[in-house]
This record gives sequence, structure tokens and C-alpha cells, in this order.
Amino acid sequence: MRRIKINKRFKIYVLWPIAILLAGCIALLLICNIIVVNNAKNKLYTDIESVPSAEYGLLLGTSPYSRFGKKPNTFFIHRIDAAEQLYKAGKIKKILISGDERSLDNINEVECMKDSLVARGVDAKDIILDGKGYRTINSIENAVKIYNIHSFIVISQKFHNERAIYIAEHSGFDTNNVIGFNAANSTSNTAFMTYIREYFARVKMFIDMLFY
Repeated sequence: MRRIKINKRFKIYVLWPIAILLAGCIALLLICNIIVVNNAKNKLYTDIESVPSAEYGLLLGTSPYSRFGKKPNTFFIHRIDAAEQLYKAGKIKKILISGDERSLDNINEVECMKDSLVARGVDAKDIILDGKGYRTINSIENAVKIYNIHSFIVISQKFHNERAIYIAEHSGFDTNNVIGFNAANSTSNTAFMTYIREYFARVKMFIDMLFY
């Protein structure tokens, strides 16, 4: 079988630049991830007994249904579980739910979360809705600038809490003592897409912070 030779110029001007660019992108993803993870050390909790108390919990919104097959979204369910735990354990007194009031599926995330919490016994008077939390950075900004909440427990999955804490501490918002309570991760077949997307979301976060 005749061996195919790759033109030397093609290697130098096409293959090597592509390889270098790919390696640079991977390095950027990893560096951004390491920075965010290290920043959140000792600020995340999974044990309800060890969580310091706070006046407010900031529950980050998501749709009750997955975008793949319209199945129940386990990220949503686990965040509701975590918020209920904190509230009933007396770790938080009020819950600010921040999310998209009209998501891609025309679903009001914050109303759905409120309904789920009320159904579990959380007093509706202790729930505040922020339907303009289109992105995590908007949720943090709205908590501080609109609702005058400067110290809170972020409620979401660990990867999301890590990013939210970094935003709260490094985006020039007037926050203090921001910690996270980790909801359980999803183990659904489609959840891996969310975990992969998070690496890119962390790079985008740094870009957003440069121009926000």
C-alpha cells in the first residue's frame, strides 16, 4: 500500500497552527477552571449541620424540565431539595429565587420554583422572586443592587456555586460572607452536557467580567 506523504508546508502552515490553537484552548479551559475551584475552597457546604446561618438564601433558577425530551430536570429537583433543607433547618429565613421569568421554553423558572417550595411547606411570605436573573452575574447583581442583599448562601449544584461565588467576590459588587450550599448533582443521561458546558461558562465568565 502506497504511503501518503503530507506536504511539509501543509504541516507548518496548517496542522501546527491548528494543534497550537487547540492546545491553547484546552489550557485556557483548565486554567479558568482551576482558578474558580480554588477560590471556592472552604466556602462550600454539603452538610446541613455545618452551614453557617444567614438571613437569605439565593436560589439560582433552572427550568423544571430538561431541554432534551422534556423530562423532569433533576438539577431543578435537587435545588428545591437543598433550599427546603436550609429553610426547615433554620439556616436561612428568606429565599430569593433568581432566574429567567421567560426561558427558551417560555417557562417561568422562578414561579415554578416558588410553587415547588410552597408545596413543600415553605411560607410564601418568605420567598422573593427575581425574574430578571437571566445569567448568574445578573442574579448576583440584582441581589445586591435591587434587593439590597449583601450576604447570602448561594443554592445550586457545586459547579454552579463555585462560579457564583467567584462572580460575587470579583465583579465589584458589594458582597461579603458569600458561601454556597451544594445541591446534589444530576446523574441523568443528558447531565454530562451541562458539566461540559460549565468549562466554557467559566471562560465566558472571565470575559464578561472584563466588560461588565
